[in-house]
Formats: sequence, structure tokens, C-alpha cells
Amino acid sequence: MDMIDRVLTVAVTAVTLACIVRLMLLRRQRRENQPTDGSTDVAHALMGIGMIAMFLPPVLPPGAWAALFIANAAWMGMLALRRRPARAYLHHLVGGLAMAYMFAATRSHEPMSHQLSLSTAHSSGHSHGNALAVVEAQPAGFAFPLVAWILLIYCLLSAGFAGTDLLRPATPRLTATTELVLSLSMGYMFLTTL
Repeated sequence: MDMIDRVLTVAVTAVTLACIVRLMLLRRQRRENQPTDGSTDVAHALMGIGMIAMFLPPVLPPGAWAALFIANAAWMGMLALRRRPARAYLHHLVGGLAMAYMFAATRSHEPMSHQLSLSTAHSSGHSHGNALAVVEAQPAGFAFPLVAWILLIYCLLSAGFAGTDLLRPATPRLTATTELVLSLSMGYMFLTTL
């Protein structure tokens, strides 16, 4: 596993744990009758868990993960129709669909024994290689590469917006940091799999 993989894995794990802790705190606030909305934290935590799951040996089949992210995207779509501003929910709708695509459209390089990591191949022999070596040694990883390129560009733009949000004084830091880490990680995963 190369250095970029390690850094992104640690960063994704950290922001995912922060979102889960914040969700637990929001749950306590709800019991105290304080209005809260943890839907974006749920989306962030789910995306982080999905990215971490890509790094580990398979827990669920890729189709189950894809269905979970499609359900999350549908939920975000419903929230976008009901709540304002809808932009944040639409962003998470796209993120959920990108994760579903990552799980569903990725072609295995080895029958049922290959899973994506943040960028390296994880075979049944547990040999890890550099992301670029995996890209060079394997055929294209996506059934529809154009969709992957579009999602890659979206992730990079999202990371750019999250980075500029961190420069603004009134922006929630955890949300912007989470968006930045998850968007960069997802973009990197798309890039190394293309």
C-alpha cells in the first residue's frame, strides 16, 4: 500500500468516526427536544463506511452495497424535494449514486476475489501493489468509463468547493473537512480504477 492510500484510508476513517460521534450527539439532542438534522452526517458516515469496506475483505456482496447506496440516494432525493436548501441533499444524492456505481460497475480483475481498496488491488493472496501498477497491469475497471470520468470530475469539483468552504469563517469545519476528504478519496478511487 503506498503512502497516498494510507493517508486517505486514515483520513476517511477519521472523518467517518467523527460523523458517527456527531450522530450519537445529535441523537441525544433529539431526546432533549432540540431540533436537529443528521441526514448529511448519515450520508457521510455511510459513504465513509462504504469506502472503508472497499479496502477490507468483502463483508457484503458488491450488489448489496450498491443497493444500500441507491437507497441512500433515493432518500437524499426525497429530502431535496422536501427541504431547503436542496443543494446539499442533491450533492449527497450524486455521492450515493457514485458509490453505487463504484460497487456495481467495477469489473473484477479476478473472479469474486478482487475488491477495490482506496486504490490498490486486494487479491485472495493479500498482495498489495502500488495503485499505478494496478492500473497499468489490469484492463479498464469500469463497465462504463465515461460515467466514471464524469463522476471523477464531479468529485474533484466537490473537493474544490469543500476546500474553499474551509477558508470561510462561518462554515462548519467538520462538514467541510468531511466533504473534502470523502470527495478527494472518491476521486482518487475513480482515477486509479479507470
